[in-house]
Amino acid sequence: MYRIFEFIYRYRAFLSFFLIEVLCIWMIVSFNTYQGAAFFNTSNYYVAGVLSLEQNVSSYFSLNKVNEELAAQNADLLNQLNHIRQNKNLSENILTDTTSTIQYGYLPARVVKNTTRLPENFLTLNKGTLDGVMPDMGVVGPDGLVGRVKTVSKHFCTVVSMLHSGMNVASRIKNGNIDATVVWDGLDPREGKVLHVVRHHKIAQGDSVVTSEYNAVFPEGVMIGTIGEFTLGEGSSDYDIQLNFSTDFTALSYVYIIKNNLRAERDSLENVIK
Repeated sequence: MYRIFEFIYRYRAFLSFFLIEVLCIWMIVSFNTYQGAAFFNTSNYYVAGVLSLEQNVSSYFSLNKVNEELAAQNADLLNQLNHIRQNKNLSENILTDTTSTIQYGYLPARVVKNTTRLPENFLTLNKGTLDGVMPDMGVVGPDGLVGRVKTVSKHFCTVVSMLHSGMNVASRIKNGNIDATVVWDGLDPREGKVLHVVRHHKIAQGDSVVTSEYNAVFPEGVMIGTIGEFTLGEGSSDYDIQLNFSTDFTALSYVYIIKNNLRAERDSLENVIK
């Protein structure tokens, strides 16, 4: 207590001046309309700026949670859309067969590791066997095809990226329903190749390339990319076609693992033929 009184006594002149200034400012603001309005407008401006900064900081640190919630919502929407499409294809009647197995389901996952500059690139996702993930499941992103699940542990899985020398996808050029195969040439992570398109087909730059129904990993119609430059290959009847990937593999954060509920049935049937 003694130190407090000593502090007040030592700085009595400054404290007196400060209190008088505060009193004067209060009187000016309280008894003058113009000065009062100017003061409150200015104070509101700065208070709003501080609150906005606080909100931006808070929003930044909650982005991860928001992204996870959005990914889960998108997965639910994809599941609902897939349900609607399948029911529409099952029957043209008013009564839809709702007991039929829904072929594809979507599970959101976060990318925890990703390579794009190697000859054989892969991703690691934060979903594993505890979430129902198994090898050979397809993986897509917000903008299209990403890759295929390779190995799985309890909490994680690795995915063979489309940017992999051993990855090839049964595809189709939408304009003309032309069957083809998409691969990566190991050069630019933004570009791939479209193979097995013979010269009598009519193609054009900008044509969309999607997964075909012959694909056992991905649903039909998943976007892969668009046709870029193309020429007729030397000594071949096939086009040499450059593909611009729709997915930016250098900026993947959240993806969707595709569960094919009819995969085992199809594989068992096809293995009998083999």
